[in-house]
Amino acid sequence: MKVNIGTYSFGGIASFLGLGPTLEEKFRLARSLGYTGIELLAGDLDNSTEDILKWAKEAGVEILSVHAMPSKEIIEKMADLGAKAVICAGTPFATEEEAKEVAAEFEEYAKIAEPYGIKIGYHNHSWEFYMVNGKSLLEHLLDNAPHIYSQLDCGWAMNAGMYPPYFIRKYKDRIVAIHVKENDKVHGPGSRPRSRADEAGPRKSPFDGVKEKPLEERQKIYEDFLAHVGPVNPEIACQCPIADEHSNLDWKEIKKALDEQSFEAFWVVEREYFYTDHDECLRQDCAWLMENITD
Repeated sequence: MKVNIGTYSFGGIASFLGLGPTLEEKFRLARSLGYTGIELLAGDLDNSTEDILKWAKEAGVEILSVHAMPSKEIIEKMADLGAKAVICAGTPFATEEEAKEVAAEFEEYAKIAEPYGIKIGYHNHSWEFYMVNGKSLLEHLLDNAPHIYSQLDCGWAMNAGMYPPYFIRKYKDRIVAIHVKENDKVHGPGSRPRSRADEAGPRKSPFDGVKEKPLEERQKIYEDFLAHVGPVNPEIACQCPIADEHSNLDWKEIKKALDEQSFEAFWVVEREYFYTDHDECLRQDCAWLMENITD
């Protein structure tokens, strides 16, 4: 088993604003910290396929997946990069009926992706475990989309109160990847999530077109975001050192559950906040996983 990391961990929201390290720099930094595989963000695909492959080869990493809303264009580009999956990082749905609508849309993407050997996945936060008619919203989605896979973010899942090994076994052979995010508190899934009906037209990122703004303006947007959201978000702030005594996640049990699948799910470290220096936190995550989890 290889240990991988998402480019989101090198800048977070700043990445959407064109701030922080370049993609080439992120590849080199990831490898220097011990990681061998990369999960991209949608914005990373603004770079050419040729450049991404060149930078990955020079750094000694491989491209595994991307966090992006699926499309034919993205599926084809990820296939050219030799990747395994296109994973939706989240989309609003608040009822069983809306979960079925999302499932139907994603099933169409799965048909497009299948000839390319690409899996279509869905990445959860805590709110997808909001219970409706006896099941969580995420379960309604997966139960109505048999060709869609879960990228189970274990930190968010446990934060919502969902025990990852149980979920992995329930959806055996449906877990394409997991996100390694530590967690030391359970907050639950929160109040009723945002509905698809709350969206005016096709969903757009709040950062669409923002990279064209002057650097000073983008920096101000980032600072305002951190002041308003970052430090006070309890679901993010509850991260701790990997395998810490306060952690409520058992990564070895998660590995046992994943080993029961007929294929290997890949592991992706994703951190929004860091319990120590950014690089040292990510280095320790990688080192612990290499020592305790990899075969």
